[in-house]
Amino acid sequence: MHDVIPMLSAQDRERSLGWLAVWWIETFTVIGRGDATGRRIRHTPEYFRFIVDCYALDKHGRRRFGHVFLSRPKGCNKSGFAAELALFEAFGPCRFAGWAKGGETYTFLGCTYTYRKGEPMGRPIQSPLVTCLATAEEQTGEIYDTVYYNCTEGPLSLLAGRGMDAGTTRIKLPQGGKIVYSGSSARSSDGGLQTFICFDETHQYNNKRLRDTYDIMTQNLTKRGVEADPWFLETTTMYCPGENSVAEQTYKTARDLESGKLTDWEDLLFDHRYSNIRRDDFSNSEKLEHAIYEAYGSAMKSPDDRDYIFLPDGRMVPVGKDGRSSEGWSLRDKGVEPGPSRYGWNDLRRVKKRILDPAYDPDNATRFYFNNLSSARDSWLSEDMIQAHVCCRDMVEHAISMRDVIELDEAWQKVVSRDEEITLGFDGSVSDDSTALVGCRVRDGMLFLIKLESKPDGPQGRKWRVDRDSFDGKVRWMMGNYNVVGMFADTDEWEPYIAQWELDFGGRLSVCPRSNGSHIRFPMNGYKRDVMSELKTMYAAFNEPMRDVPEGVEPDVTNVRLFADPRLIDHFRNARRRDRPEGYLVFKETPNSPHKIDAMMAGLLAYRARDIYLGAAMEQQDVGFAPVRVW
Repeated sequence: MHDVIPMLSAQDRERSLGWLAVWWIETFTVIGRGDATGRRIRHTPEYFRFIVDCYALDKHGRRRFGHVFLSRPKGCNKSGFAAELALFEAFGPCRFAGWAKGGETYTFLGCTYTYRKGEPMGRPIQSPLVTCLATAEEQTGEIYDTVYYNCTEGPLSLLAGRGMDAGTTRIKLPQGGKIVYSGSSARSSDGGLQTFICFDETHQYNNKRLRDTYDIMTQNLTKRGVEADPWFLETTTMYCPGENSVAEQTYKTARDLESGKLTDWEDLLFDHRYSNIRRDDFSNSEKLEHAIYEAYGSAMKSPDDRDYIFLPDGRMVPVGKDGRSSEGWSLRDKGVEPGPSRYGWNDLRRVKKRILDPAYDPDNATRFYFNNLSSARDSWLSEDMIQAHVCCRDMVEHAISMRDVIELDEAWQKVVSRDEEITLGFDGSVSDDSTALVGCRVRDGMLFLIKLESKPDGPQGRKWRVDRDSFDGKVRWMMGNYNVVGMFADTDEWEPYIAQWELDFGGRLSVCPRSNGSHIRFPMNGYKRDVMSELKTMYAAFNEPMRDVPEGVEPDVTNVRLFADPRLIDHFRNARRRDRPEGYLVFKETPNSPHKIDAMMAGLLAYRARDIYLGAAMEQQDVGFAPVRVW
């Protein structure tokens, strides 16, 4: 699977310096590490497209993205790729110099590039400062080592006679400026005038020292003017949940962009390739190999020296010399992704052996080789359990591709008919956390996000308040347009609204939280035994295979499904288990964590209402205790 946020159009990619960048890199740089050291670089279509996306321009010739993020499995040469861009930023024509009329040329070290009509032309930066960050003070890092090799052994070494001075700690450029590596001290990083920064393996930036360094160095980019148009690149493998690494923060920003939570802001290009596979399927050789190929793409050596592609339905098929499959599919078709390549370098056999090693942690296999989320050690649900119960992925992916928040908000309406029995769950806040309204389809337990509002991060959140009237209106709209048979709502901070919902709708609802006359009120702090009981019930449902339940058949009491809205999935993913003497509850990882669980709690309430409606939940009573004399 491959997530690119935002997904650029063909027209966007035409307006990019990336075509020039690929030519320059393939002409003047070489591989600087490993068995292929000294060989010329040739990009596969996947990485070719990424470079084009990196250098996309707006209509004024300014860079579209100041922050670019590349996430790939272990062994995909992310550091080498960052070194290529660092060299282009230092020596190449990497900034806009006008639109070509056609036929203009650029010449460097005796080689010439001819511009097409309408293509953006490039120019070098004046006094560039390119910084390669190392996570340890005592090492230069893999990016700088590759840069140094190119400046001393590759074609660029010819510049030594023109004023370039390549040292083991810094490289002075002929036209002024330099390439340096930086240690991980925040203090030593302050004050720079960087034009480009490489942050390698940002899943390791999980402590205050490294996060502070990242913050200070990215702040330095604002010191350069319009002509320099600075930016930075993150490369990483999947982060470990709960460590609050820089990579984890960037993933969150990408998901907020995707879901529409962040509006009127576009500075991040997010490119993440990964694969979903259940741990139970590791032992299935065919599924395991398919997942590895899917995660690695063209970085994996193909099985028969042919190039492959992944079709929208997930099949992996070979392509001919014309780049097309026997059915006519090519990378130009929407939803088609590169597969293993004859130019790939990773060894499937070696990766499989590592994954299947009995001594190797399966969580690490998921993170490093499938580039996917593993579960935090205290997660309520494992990532496997969540992904195995996600449904309607294609529908949600289409809604997201439309770049329309309303399209995503209303996607569930295409699969939930107005006469189907549903239950609702509501968990509300006022000025902190999130407020969520979640529905549950009775026949198959499918949970779907109806409405969510979350406190914005940063300064925008200081005066934020949830739109109570908007939620009130959405509840009333659901009651008026759908067959709602039950609704449970946590009473904290929303009592006046819940009291009115009780008056207006309580008489038509078929279930009550307890035998006390209330239909909607569900004070979660007061009904802890009910919450503990339902957490166990829902966990058991997630531990069973997801099943389709057609309309018109008896409901499947033990089934649960998650509509593939990424906001809903994230809230389930963020839930952390905390044991109590009488059971367990779930919470955020820390009280002030930005990783919310309110939609998960609303889903729990909706699922509880469904269980009671189907007669599958036993009423719990919180027992009061009194001292008794014993002798």
